[in-house]
Amino acid sequence: MPRIIVVSSSPLHAGGVAAALQGVEGWVVQIGRADEPADAWVLTGEELQLRGAQGASGLLAADADAPRLRAAVAAVLQGLSVREAPWLGSSNEHEPLTPRELEVFELLGKGLSNRDIGGVLGISAHTAKFHVGQILAKTGAATRAEAVSEGLRCGLIGL
Repeated sequence: MPRIIVVSSSPLHAGGVAAALQGVEGWVVQIGRADEPADAWVLTGEELQLRGAQGASGLLAADADAPRLRAAVAAVLQGLSVREAPWLGSSNEHEPLTPRELEVFELLGKGLSNRDIGGVLGISAHTAKFHVGQILAKTGAATRAEAVSEGLRCGLIGL
């Protein structure tokens, strides 16, 4: 039975996070300290940091809803690391990528130029350039390489 410790300097915030995790059958959720033995720890602050006993970790927005938090903790308990990227549509702060932008992003990850992206998708190079600009803006990346790095790290695109 996995033991999860919620660590926070704010008792109110710790209580809310613990309450969000209480509904999972088989989990023992407690408020405590980061040095207590557990299978996973949830540290609250400006973001929710997850740490697993197996070395897995996670990072979520502080306002993550209960289903996202439970899914992230379950992943960390399985030894997976998770990182929420606001531009994937998980947060209302940033606009999510459109299906076309995801197609362009995949081709961007393969190193294609705007002209080549346009040729593959049957759009103009100018339109491809627009989509690349939108991807850069939504991911907060300054360069194509930085955007691709972020997309690879989050598992959104493959090589």
